[in-house]
Amino acid sequence: MTARVAAATFLSLLAGCATLPPPAAEDDWLARCAALQALDAWTLAGRIAVAAGEDGFSGGLRWAQVRDRADIAVSGPMGGKGLAIRVESGRAAVLVDGEPLADAESERLLVRHFGAGQALPVAEMRYWVLGVPVPGMAAEETLGGDRRLARLVQSGWQVRYDRYLGVGALSLPARIEMTREDLRLRVIASDWQLPP
Repeated sequence: MTARVAAATFLSLLAGCATLPPPAAEDDWLARCAALQALDAWTLAGRIAVAAGEDGFSGGLRWAQVRDRADIAVSGPMGGKGLAIRVESGRAAVLVDGEPLADAESERLLVRHFGAGQALPVAEMRYWVLGVPVPGMAAEETLGGDRRLARLVQSGWQVRYDRYLGVGALSLPARIEMTREDLRLRVIASDWQLPP
């Protein structure tokens, strides 16, 4: 009788173990996060909307990232003129209709369009638009039921992910909202291109 009870207890323990969630789910997020953080070449096309206090604009967006260089083009925010931001080695330069602005002019233009006192986190956004935190920096992550990033708090910014697109074997954000104080940026991605 004792052997039968022990066997029944052992079998019920095994059955209980079978219902536990697999530990691979967390490992899966960590592996996908590391792979996306290592992705150093991609292009995003879509729309951007910026609200800074009472001001704001919206326009087309094209972001091309190659290693530490980002070329970000926003069409339509200044009466049809194109605004471009080039970030390389941590330094940002602003171009209007292809013409570079002096540093003081660049700063005035960014303050006018993105709000006074707000530093535009372009270096961080490189990772945020991919749906991952900046590596090596403190972050608060909230995963959704699909094990993708739903919310991120990093560098004083709150980032929310409302929708993802399938891009090859990856899922990349299709709708992102980034907020800090009275500045809100919304990015709608309609097309992602990755190197072959």
